[in-house]
Amino acid sequence: MAEPDSATHRVAKDKPPVKAPAKRKGPFLDDSDSEDESDPAPRQSFAIPPFGKTVGLPPAEPAFEGEEPKSPEKETSCPPPPLKQDDSLDTAFANMDGYEKMDDFPDDEDLGGEEFRMMRYMEEQSRLEMEVMKAEDDDFYGDALRRTDIANEAKVANCPICDGSLLGLSTDDATKHVNACLDGNPIPLPKPKSAVEPVRQPRREDSESTNAMVDAPELGKRFQRAAVPRAPQANPFDIVEGETAGAMEKKSSAFTQLMSGHAESAAWANAAAADKASRGKAAYERTCPFYKIMPGFNICVDAFRYGAVKGCQAYFLSHFHSDHYIGLTAHWTHGPIYCSKVTGDLCIMQLKVAPKWIVALDFEETVEVPGTGGVMVTMIPANHCPGSSLFLFEKPHGKGANVKKQRYLHCGDFRACPAHVEHPLLKPDVQDAITGKLKQQRIDLCYLDTTYLNPRYSFPPQEDVIRTCADVCAGISPDPNCTTDIWDIMARKGGNGSVSKFFIKPPSPVKEESDTTASGSAKDGTVDFFTNVKEKKPPTCRQRLLVICGTYSIGKERICIAIARALKTKIFASPAKIRICSKLGDPELTSLLTSDPLEAQVHMQMLMEIRAETLQDYLDSYRPHFSRIVGFRPSGWSYRPAPASTGATAASLTSANTAPGTVATTQILHSMAWRSRFTAQSVVPQRGSTREAMCFGVPYSEHSSFRELAMFVMALRIDKVIPTVNVGSEQSRKRMKSWIDRWMAERRRGGLVRALVEGEGQKGEGEREVVLWEGKDSSGGGAWW
Repeated sequence: MAEPDSATHRVAKDKPPVKAPAKRKGPFLDDSDSEDESDPAPRQSFAIPPFGKTVGLPPAEPAFEGEEPKSPEKETSCPPPPLKQDDSLDTAFANMDGYEKMDDFPDDEDLGGEEFRMMRYMEEQSRLEMEVMKAEDDDFYGDALRRTDIANEAKVANCPICDGSLLGLSTDDATKHVNACLDGNPIPLPKPKSAVEPVRQPRREDSESTNAMVDAPELGKRFQRAAVPRAPQANPFDIVEGETAGAMEKKSSAFTQLMSGHAESAAWANAAAADKASRGKAAYERTCPFYKIMPGFNICVDAFRYGAVKGCQAYFLSHFHSDHYIGLTAHWTHGPIYCSKVTGDLCIMQLKVAPKWIVALDFEETVEVPGTGGVMVTMIPANHCPGSSLFLFEKPHGKGANVKKQRYLHCGDFRACPAHVEHPLLKPDVQDAITGKLKQQRIDLCYLDTTYLNPRYSFPPQEDVIRTCADVCAGISPDPNCTTDIWDIMARKGGNGSVSKFFIKPPSPVKEESDTTASGSAKDGTVDFFTNVKEKKPPTCRQRLLVICGTYSIGKERICIAIARALKTKIFASPAKIRICSKLGDPELTSLLTSDPLEAQVHMQMLMEIRAETLQDYLDSYRPHFSRIVGFRPSGWSYRPAPASTGATAASLTSANTAPGTVATTQILHSMAWRSRFTAQSVVPQRGSTREAMCFGVPYSEHSSFRELAMFVMALRIDKVIPTVNVGSEQSRKRMKSWIDRWMAERRRGGLVRALVEGEGQKGEGEREVVLWEGKDSSGGGAWW
C-alpha cells in the first residue's frame, strides 16, 4: 500500500500551466463600451487588431473585496511600444526659439472639464455595474463568506480517480478516499448535501407601483437600500406656490435678500462637502444635492446616482453621457425616466434598463407629468449630442385671469445658439393671443450648463472647426515623402508654421472646385490651400491617408461626417459603436459606417486615447494599407486664445481669474478678439507629431462657449441662474457667480441682447441699419452671434 504522504503528493500535483493570451501591438481600445460591458474602463492604451477583428477588454481589477477577475481567454492588452522620436518635432526643432505655438495637451487630471469628468464617471458607472453582478451572485449563493467556502471546496469537489463528489468531506477524509482509489479499494462516498439552496423566484405583485420594492433575490442589499426613498438636500430656492421668482425678489427686503444669499452660499458649501465625502460610496449613502431638484415640482434631473429621492415622482435624463446617467442600471425601480427617444433607446440597449421605466418624449410637444400636481414639460433640442434635451417645466397656479406660471429651464449640457434665444417658449417677448400686444415671458430658474463659464474659452463656432478640419484633411498628401507637404515646410519655417502655410496659394482663382476638396471652403478670405491637391500625383494603392477622430460614446459625429464627405470615404467604427450609432436617428451617419477598417479612411476612436505617440502605433498596425495618419482631438479644452501680438489683446490676456469689471461687456459682445474664428492658420500639430503621424487638438465643442453663455443670459428674461457644472470649489462658484451677476445687471441696465445671425460675424449689407447693444439705456440692441 502506498504511503499516505506519497499519495497526497500525487493528488496535489501542479495543474498544467494556462497558456497566456497572445498579445497584439497597437495603442487604442477598440471602443468605449463601458456602458455595454461590465468591466471598468482602465486608463491605458489597448491593442486593436488589424483587419477589423474585435478584441475584448483586459482582465479587470476587482472592484470590491471577494470578486474574482474575469477569465482573460478572449482578452488582449499590451502597452504601446516605445515611441521613436528620431523624426519628431521635438528633435527637429530642439534648438529653435519661438516654438511656443506647437500645441501641448494638458494631462487629463489637469483638464477639470468634460474629458476628465466623463472618464471619471465612466469608471464609476463601470464599478456600479460590476456591483450589480456581485449582487446577483450574492443572491444566488447566499452571503459572501458562504460563497467563498463553496468556491474553495469546489476546487477539489471531485475525486480525480473515480470522479465521485468530495463536497462536504474534510481534507483528511478526502485524502483517504483518493488514496484508496489509487490502491484499487475505493471507499464509498456519502450522499452529498445540497450546497446551494434553491433560488427563490421574485414575488410578482398584482398591481404595478412605481415605488414598489423589488424582492431580495432580485437585488442585492445595496440596491435594495437604494430603493428606499432618501430625503434630498434642502433647497435654498424654494419658491412660494403661486409666486414667480421675479415677484418674490421684488417683494423681499434688503435684509431678506442678504439672508437668502447666505443660505444659498451655505447650501452650495454643504452640497460640495457632501459630494466629496460620498465619493466611492453607494447610492443609499448619498444625498441628492439641491441643484438636481426642481423646487416644488417633485422632479429631479440627471440625479440617478442617489437612489430613490424622497418626494420625487419623475426622473428626467437630459442625454446619454455617463456623467448624467451615472447610477442607472438594470435594477432601476425608483420611478419613470423621461427623456428623448434616442436617449431612452440607448438606456435600454446599453444599460439594460427595463423598458417599462422609460417614457420617451417628443421634441417641441408640451405634455403633463403625472404625479406632479399639473407640471407641464416641453423638450427642446439642446444642440449637444444626439438626443440631448433642454427641459422647460411650467406649473400653473390660480384660475381664470389670475393664472400664473412658475417656469424652470434645465439646460442639461447644451451649445447655445440663436434657435434657443428665439424659441417661442423661451424668447423674452411674445404676442398675446387675445390682445395682440407684446408681453414679457420670464424664466424663474435657469439651470445652466457652465462647463466653459471661463473667459479663457471663447472658442469659435462649430461650423468653422468642422469646415477647417475637413478642408485640411482633403489637402494633406497621403505620401509622407512629399517634399512640399506639411513636415518639410514646417521645418523650413522653423517650427512656427501653421497648416495654412503648408499649402501653395493659387496664382489665379480656381474656377472649378476640386473633387478632392470639401464642400463649403472657408469664407473668410484666408489662403486657399487646396491648389496643390490638383498638382500632386494621385496616391498609389499603398498611399492612403488615415484620419482618426476622437469621440465619446455618443457625440462629435458631425466632424466625422464632414471629414468623410471631404475624403469621399466610409467611417470605421467597432461593432459596439455601430450598434450605438444605429440608435441615433441619423441616416447619413448610418450609411457611412462600416466595420471594415480597411474600407474607411476615417476611424472613430475614444477621444481620451488619441495622442501623438499612439497614432504611429495605430498606423503601424494597419500597414501597408495606409501610409500616413492624422488624428483630431476635438474638445473645447484645446482652445488657446490668439497671442497678443496678433491684435487680439483683450482675449489673449484673460485668465480664469479675470474680474468681470476689467472687461467691458460691449467688448465681449462685439470685439473680434472674443468672437474668435477657426481657419487653417489656427491648426497646429501637437508636440511629438512626426512626418507620418500628426495629432491636432481642435476647439470643437458641444458645450456653450463663454461668449455664448453671456449672450444666452443677456438675451432671455431669466430671474435666477443656477450653475450645474464646476460647482465643487468655492473659488469656482464665486467666479461664475460674479460673471452671471454682471451679465444680468447689464441686461437690466442696458436692455436685452438680440441675436444677429446674418453674415456670421462678418459685415452684411444691412449691418449699418442694425443697432448694436451698447448698454447706455434700457432699449437693448443686437450682437452678432
